[in-house]
Amino acid sequence: MRTLVIALGVICAGVAWSGSVAAATPSFLCSKAKTWVEQTICGSETLSTLDLDLAVAYARMLKVTRGTARKSLEAEQQAWWNRRNECRKHSDPVACLEDRHRHQIAALESRPDYPGDAPAKTIELEPEPIATAGRGWTRELSRYLRAIRACGEEAPVPVGKVLVAWGSAEAATVFMRLVDWNGKEWVCSAHADGHKVFRFGERDAEDDLPASGPVFHLSGSKAPPNCKAATQVLDANGKAAGWISATDC
Repeated sequence: MRTLVIALGVICAGVAWSGSVAAATPSFLCSKAKTWVEQTICGSETLSTLDLDLAVAYARMLKVTRGTARKSLEAEQQAWWNRRNECRKHSDPVACLEDRHRHQIAALESRPDYPGDAPAKTIELEPEPIATAGRGWTRELSRYLRAIRACGEEAPVPVGKVLVAWGSAEAATVFMRLVDWNGKEWVCSAHADGHKVFRFGERDAEDDLPASGPVFHLSGSKAPPNCKAATQVLDANGKAAGWISATDC
């Protein structure tokens, strides 16, 4: 299983918060959107949310499908993706895409083998490498992990999760929104290699930051409470790095 103009008026160690904020976070990187469908999704908060919901529903089905049934599911989904271009000729292309996404989500969730509403203990998901498990901004998680760990070390209390992170290629800087174990939100910027933290502080309510997308939980062997479909991810060394959930749970 998707760069940002942020003006905080704060520059620390020569690094400024900058980028352009998307309305929502779909299941792919909007900075790399090329097709008409992808660009249309990125321009609509509703479509971005529906796209991520569909990606989650499809990923859940893939987890419990094997063999020829899996190949059939993949072919069906690919055909559906291809047909979305038909909406371009519709009198209201956005409404057309919204309707098709809702119908496809309902079709997946209505399958008798869909595991979404089952208790967490009945869904046994194998850990996945960070490079393949991410969706939305967490597809870049392997590049952000060192910076996230560096920022975590600066926190006054342990950090529990990362709501969103984004990078600045020019300055090799990673920015992020963090939440500590007390539920307090922080903002941090650090070098991508993790050797220096440029800024760490409480989030200001007036800060114009990217919305929370998929959430990265810095927990250990157990899934975060109330996260039924969280995916455990492994770092490049095959060690547990945390969990990714579609929503903040």
